[in-house]
Amino acid sequence: MWFQNLLFVVPYFEFVVVMKRKVYLFGAPGKVGGAAAKIWDLLMLLREDFDLCLVLRHKRLLKDREIQEAVRESGVRVELESKLPKRMEGIALVICELDVFESGRAERIKERGLKLYFSNEMMWKFKGEEEAVKQGLVDKVFFLSEYQAEAFRELYKGVPEAVIDNYVEPSRFPFAERRNAGIVLGRLSRPDPVKFSEDFPVFYEALELPEARYRVMAWSRPLHEKYAWHRFGSEWELQGAGAVSSADFLRSLDLFVYSFGPFFKESWGRAVVEAMLTGAIPLVPAGCHFGHLVGEGESGYLCGSFAAYQEAAQRLYWDCDLRRRMSERCARYAREKLCDRAAHCAMWAKALSE
Repeated sequence: MWFQNLLFVVPYFEFVVVMKRKVYLFGAPGKVGGAAAKIWDLLMLLREDFDLCLVLRHKRLLKDREIQEAVRESGVRVELESKLPKRMEGIALVICELDVFESGRAERIKERGLKLYFSNEMMWKFKGEEEAVKQGLVDKVFFLSEYQAEAFRELYKGVPEAVIDNYVEPSRFPFAERRNAGIVLGRLSRPDPVKFSEDFPVFYEALELPEARYRVMAWSRPLHEKYAWHRFGSEWELQGAGAVSSADFLRSLDLFVYSFGPFFKESWGRAVVEAMLTGAIPLVPAGCHFGHLVGEGESGYLCGSFAAYQEAAQRLYWDCDLRRRMSERCARYAREKLCDRAAHCAMWAKALSE
């Protein structure tokens, strides 16, 4: 046949298949609450480097609109915890699941063959956490800051650890030039009374800023009851959780003034960074982890006393040019230094690959 004398050259290609490590993220993403917001951002951050799956505890969570939005945006697959196979491989990354130890869920995770990597997120132990560590259920522990790590290191002595700051997606909190008449100060946090100083409303008013307005989100019945002794005038706007988006709320503030109760300790300070990204200038307590988030006099103020809060607030009130420049510096610093996506991806890749 005529084709028998033809030489066929077949190109040779070498294919290298890189298997991504399987990571099962236990927790519910959302827009309200530090842990929920962290999970949402982690879905976007880890999806490219890992075979990522979001694991939800309850079937009803599948119908939650915010969770559905987070899943659509990230494109990760979702599984119910009860439907997971009996035998698996990979990492169970458990983020702030309050009952993971006392409910027996940690044991079931380990029985499936997964490694349990745990992040508490708080400054207090969960029920059963200490016993779980003693039983060797936790393969690796994650801390938000050295400040948080110091509170838990004795408990987790001998357990591999990683300290990784929160990642906040900058595109969710775009900068906005302030055009407020007068000055607006306020705060955003979960509606826990312990996160508010005992003299909270008087604290704001005693800063003595002429014609200032005050905005708070999220307000709650327990907070209303705690401060029932105070008359909130028309200059106050107290909003419930999720009344508006966190970004829109923070863009309405000139100053993010954060003071909390004497027995509260902040493990990181997510709302502070969110505020900075939008251009709200933070006035925060000296101590905790805030010194690693705020550059004193450059991207906010670290205040060791009420007098320090008052001095900083009044300086910014009377010097509009300083307020504008610092607002811009806050956003730039938060975006370029605190929320460097490549740096955070590298930290997580290292921590989840060891």
